[in-house]
Amino acid sequence: MNAKSTSKLRTHLLACTLGAVAMVSASQAFAQSNAMRVNVPFAFHNGSQRLPAGVYRVTIESTHLILLQGSSKSGYVNTNPEIGKPGEKGKLVFQRYGDQYFLREVWASGSDTGEKCIKSKLERETQIAQSKAAQPGAEVALNEQPR
Repeated sequence: MNAKSTSKLRTHLLACTLGAVAMVSASQAFAQSNAMRVNVPFAFHNGSQRLPAGVYRVTIESTHLILLQGSSKSGYVNTNPEIGKPGEKGKLVFQRYGDQYFLREVWASGSDTGEKCIKSKLERETQIAQSKAAQPGAEVALNEQPR
């Protein structure tokens, strides 16, 4: 390599390094600004993981990833962005099937973009079982023939 090629290579490496540092700093700032603390009064599922009732720090890491940190268990949730009406307070939305709860959505305060959790295999199976068990049906006995 000649001196000119080496200089260009160094410039490109420096630019890539600075870009990577800027991205990490931006993602950390994003995560810190979208963190909330919530007391969940019931055990719930985060994907296929079951988390106990308790206080959790919920951090929106990116538009596709949420970190849940509890005193005894932690886990990540895969998500997709969801557009809605901005709320004054952040909130977690759960889906209930019988006595089981699944984390469905996470909304940071003041944001019109929330995160919708991707349904796990366990949640889809639970949903199907619940819908089969809850199908309304009735039997009617005929007492007399129509006239």
